[in-house]
Amino acid sequence: MIILNMKASFGKLNGELTLKEGMNLLCLPNEAGKSTWSAFLLAMLYGIDTKEKPSEANDRLPVKERYKPWDGRPMEGRIELLHEGRRITIERSTKGRVPMGQFAAYDTDTGTPITELTAENCGKLLCGVEKSVFERTAFIRQLGLDVTEDAALENRMNALVTTGEEGMSAGQIEAVLRDMKNKLSRPSTGQINRIQTQIMQTRRELEDLHQLQEESLQLRVQSEQAQAELERLTQMTERIERAQMAKKQMAVQEMALRNQMQENLCRRLQEQCAMLPKEETLHALKTRLEVADSRYQTAQMEEAFSPEAPSRPQPPTCFYGMDARQALRKQVEDAARYAELKKRPAPNKLPTILCAILVLLGVAVCFVSLYIGLVAAAGALVALIACAVIYSRQKSKKDEAERQAERILTRYGVEDMDESKQLAQAHAQQMHSYELACENHKREMNERKACVAAAKQQLGTILNEVRAFAPSCDDARQAMEAIRAAVQLHTQNFAEQRTLELGRAQLASMQSIVGRQSDLQIDEEALQLDEAKLQYEKNAARERLERCRIKLSEQQGRISATADASVLHARIEQLNTQLEQARQTEEILTIATEALREADETLRSRFSPQITAETGRILSELTQGKYAQVQLKADMELSVREKDAVLTRPAAAMSCGTADQMYLALRLAMVRRLLNAAVPIVLDDALVNFDDARTREAIRVLTEEAKKRQIILFTCKEVPDVY
Repeated sequence: MIILNMKASFGKLNGELTLKEGMNLLCLPNEAGKSTWSAFLLAMLYGIDTKEKPSEANDRLPVKERYKPWDGRPMEGRIELLHEGRRITIERSTKGRVPMGQFAAYDTDTGTPITELTAENCGKLLCGVEKSVFERTAFIRQLGLDVTEDAALENRMNALVTTGEEGMSAGQIEAVLRDMKNKLSRPSTGQINRIQTQIMQTRRELEDLHQLQEESLQLRVQSEQAQAELERLTQMTERIERAQMAKKQMAVQEMALRNQMQENLCRRLQEQCAMLPKEETLHALKTRLEVADSRYQTAQMEEAFSPEAPSRPQPPTCFYGMDARQALRKQVEDAARYAELKKRPAPNKLPTILCAILVLLGVAVCFVSLYIGLVAAAGALVALIACAVIYSRQKSKKDEAERQAERILTRYGVEDMDESKQLAQAHAQQMHSYELACENHKREMNERKACVAAAKQQLGTILNEVRAFAPSCDDARQAMEAIRAAVQLHTQNFAEQRTLELGRAQLASMQSIVGRQSDLQIDEEALQLDEAKLQYEKNAARERLERCRIKLSEQQGRISATADASVLHARIEQLNTQLEQARQTEEILTIATEALREADETLRSRFSPQITAETGRILSELTQGKYAQVQLKADMELSVREKDAVLTRPAAAMSCGTADQMYLALRLAMVRRLLNAAVPIVLDDALVNFDDARTREAIRVLTEEAKKRQIILFTCKEVPDVY
């Protein structure tokens, strides 16, 4: 089979890929769709498992979700291929909600449908192998180079050493034998266990039958004893009921007497309440009294705690004993006197100075004319003395005026008379405020006294109302006690009336229950008995009797439902025979399983050398002769031995590149030995872990293989041109 063309709407793909016969080397960058083209080819050949669920194996992403077209188109595709000289076109498209659910295969040249190809068998008919075999041989992924166990792959290997007929593999047959053996010997659900359980159950049934018969006899005896006890307790209960009825009749008579006494009490209370105001009026009067008393107490307290009279302000010394008007008038007078004193003129020095000059001139004239000079000087001297005396007197008066003005300022304690005016005005303002405060205090005291008088008058009015039914009340406390006593009397009257009504109703009820019987006698001995205990014992006896009857009925039913003892013995014998046969079958299956394992080991010893030899040759080419000997275990685990080395090493102990080369060699060997030349090989970045030298050798090996079959190699690394 040669794939010629692929067209896909699959995952990120929405394009076409053309291939050729032989080697197809597709070197594409990351995210170019290499893995997607590989998955598309596998899906077109073998379809998509739409029932696949998210799991660890698929990274929680099933194929139908992983490769859903990115552009929102339906998942679909077409492949053109050449098979046995015939050009065939295969188409798969979405059907409803099933991706790739619609399948079609037809001749490319004529369009004739190929009916032998279906959605289910397409891959197997074209490739000649099942999907699991194809994935483990010719379909080589980067992350899936290792080979796992598979029943179909085992069948293919078995065909190497048999006639080639495909039947069940040794593993499948062993699984069938193991399943048959498990059905016989499984501890919980095996046939042997079931037979043993049936034998034990039948023996228990036989033992239970004997036990049931013995218990049935015991239950009959217990039932008769319980019946006798129940009858005795019933008689005792009836006796107690008669005694209690007599006691109830006496209680009815006592209750009638108490009701008569209660009626007398209620009559007296009604007479007393008739002399009192109604209860609503009393409550209102009580409220008014409380309000009036509270108001009176408050008024008295406010009067008692009235503020003190304002204190007279302390006046300055200059205004001591003066009121506001007197202080202002005194300041005006002192200010006028001060101004008058300040206005007195200062003494004139000029005459004295002139006289002194004249004296000097007279002295000077003496040098010219002694007589004239002396006369002039004497006259000037007399004038000088007179002027000096006059100046001295004026100076004394001026100083006295200054001292008087200073005493005025000193008396006010200021430096200027304007300040004295401010001092007088301040004193006048203080006195005015004091007089206003005195007037306010007097008015407030009068108002509080008026409030006390009004509250006292209101309280007296209410007390007069209370004295109408309680004349001995003298104050609010006694009035409150009288009102409270009156309300309590009304309350007592109502309560006693209610008690009387309840007593009458209770008496009527008891009379209806007790009836008119009067011939019953009180049985003191019966009354001493514990009725609750007797009732409990009676109920217990009744329950015991009922349980005995139910158990007896059940026992009879079980005895009737249980087979006869002879039948049970026969069943035990039959089950023992079946148990012996099952154990013999188990032994036969054990022998068959051991024989199958020996045969499987013999077959593996015949086909394993063929696969390992071919794998060794390919691995030697890939590693340039470094590794040539390979061992393949039953679980498809590979081990390799280096040339001239003693020990073998598993693939897990090798580098990633060497392990990939080992499994690539194994896959190529299985392709050559198990698959026909029509099956193409698909490699998805399988050489990504190879170095340059081994990549070159791998390309050479694949090129040689491409001469026999088509090879499609997707890679993202540069590959040397060796083909």
